[in-house]
Amino acid sequence: MTHTPIPRPTDDAIDRLLNAHLASSEDLAPSSGFADSVMESVQAQATEPPPIAFPWSRVLPGGIAALCALLVLLVVVIRAAKEAPPSIGQSLRPYLVQALSLPSGGAVLGWILLGACLSVAAVIVSLRLTRHTE
Repeated sequence: MTHTPIPRPTDDAIDRLLNAHLASSEDLAPSSGFADSVMESVQAQATEPPPIAFPWSRVLPGGIAALCALLVLLVVVIRAAKEAPPSIGQSLRPYLVQALSLPSGGAVLGWILLGACLSVAAVIVSLRLTRHTE
């Protein structure tokens, strides 16, 4: 079974066909009300206020603080991993508690207090950022 290639018209042939079709067709006109609805839409978009700019100056310090906290956490974990014995069966928990300088019983309480303080701080910051100045 042989395939015969489909003949492709040249650009000149396409131009001639388009010109012949456009010359014989009647004038195109938009449907009733189309131009008015387009102009109303353009007018509505022109009168919209510009979008609100993202407050980078307020977000940047928090982002930098979060990156620093992640870096400190990474350093603590690496330090604890280096101090851990090489045996696979050992848990890193006692070494992390020692690296964070928290007593074993107070470690959980310390993390709960840290989480609560961060939650309260996040709520306070979000309320201050969204407060309307009048």
